[in-house]
Amino acid sequence: MKLLVLLAGLVGLIPSTSSLCAIQGCDKWWSAGAKNNVSITGACAVMFDENCCKASKTFYIVQREEEGKLCGTASSFNPFSSCVGPRLKDDIESLVVMPGCTLEVWDKGSGLKNAKIEEAKSWNAGNYKDSVDRYDRNKLVFSASGDIHIIEEINDDFDDMDEDIESYRCHCSKGLVFRPQGLKPTG
Repeated sequence: MKLLVLLAGLVGLIPSTSSLCAIQGCDKWWSAGAKNNVSITGACAVMFDENCCKASKTFYIVQREEEGKLCGTASSFNPFSSCVGPRLKDDIESLVVMPGCTLEVWDKGSGLKNAKIEEAKSWNAGNYKDSVDRYDRNKLVFSASGDIHIIEEINDDFDDMDEDIESYRCHCSKGLVFRPQGLKPTG
């Protein structure tokens, strides 16, 4: 019995993943150089396969106005597949969205395609599909205004979508590009 109490006490000392993000989190990734990297600041979002924006692992920079299906193990080797990026299908655990941008993610490869079908019918049909997808926990939407929007651990608040993202769409306000000193008009 004493051993069980000792083990329970030791388990309590093991840091949780959220405290690990305090050691190496998205803010540290951003400060360590991402905020000065034009390929990141000029993009729409960055998706990571690990919590806390661990750039040492697989990540994907989503360009402005980009949309698509993420590659999985099999689809990445299929020359006829329409998937994009590294093998991140069902493996995304953290995200960063650039200011002025909105990232939509679905838990199905057909999520984006189905949304676009409804949007083509009418604004109301598209809005209804968006509401159903969110209600059914098949879609998340993250927008950033003024500063980057960090989602360090999808599993903390959106467990149903943790490692379950297959398609995405990202768009940004026209004429704004993030620079380390803030939003600036282009041109």
